[in-house]
Amino acid sequence: MAPGRRHPTKPYLAYPTAGLVIGAAWAVNEGTPPWEHAAKLLVLLFVAAPLLHLARRRREARRTEHQPPHDQPAHHRTHLSFVRLAVAKIALLALALGASCLLDDALDHPDLAVAAGLTAVVGLLGPLLHRFLLARARNAHP
Repeated sequence: MAPGRRHPTKPYLAYPTAGLVIGAAWAVNEGTPPWEHAAKLLVLLFVAAPLLHLARRRREARRTEHQPPHDQPAHHRTHLSFVRLAVAKIALLALALGASCLLDDALDHPDLAVAAGLTAVVGLLGPLLHRFLLARARNAHP
């Protein structure tokens, strides 16, 4: 990793991609019952995303195993908080289900509107809210 770079993948690039994937998954399942939408989105958010994250971290570890350690001291390092991320994902799911129920009678294709909303919320708000999903390393001291 280059000196001074904290994260190999910039959040402002990862969130629009994640938003497109989540929105596309919702749109592809247009017309299915809300519980089915919820189940598929839960699998995407709580199974597929962590597996991709783990694979990326392992790939980075293999790539950087012969490079010097981070320039940043251990007490300044941050990581994504599982609890905060889980709460954000559940809130996103609740928002999507609520919007789907509200738009069900108002639009001909409410699932497509919800998919566009999910894409926008994750893609645009994700980078802005990313810092709230971070926690200090366990060995950190204030």
